[in-house]
Amino acid sequence: MPDVSPTEAAQTYEVEAAFEAAMPTRELTLREAREWLEELCRAEDLDTPDLQVARLKPAFEAAALPDEWCLLVANMAPTQHTLLHELSHLACANRGHGREFRTQLVRYLRRWVSVDHAADLHARFMSAGLSVDPFAATR
Repeated sequence: MPDVSPTEAAQTYEVEAAFEAAMPTRELTLREAREWLEELCRAEDLDTPDLQVARLKPAFEAAALPDEWCLLVANMAPTQHTLLHELSHLACANRGHGREFRTQLVRYLRRWVSVDHAADLHARFMSAGLSVDPFAATR
């Protein structure tokens, strides 16, 4: 059973799209992305997922496959935000787009991109009425 309604998931995507337009994150080559994920996962105590380029539906930039512990990307140069979005799905017990997911994504942005990026996305979630844990000013 999903942790959020389809409407809440759609709102989460809308907020993230506006965030990414306003505060884009770096595009990484596949090699850079794999190296970054390895470093990140080691520090976060996660097994590093396999990263593959795949043909996805036009509406999707990427997908997380928990059973295969794999991230699929449609683009040869995924953004940090896209990778962190998908990794957040793998890191959460409930793999949907609810509060746990949004909190994890903000946490990853804070640690692996910038405090400014994390604060902006957190504020956007809050403004849209989407629940997220309080923003931590320190690690």
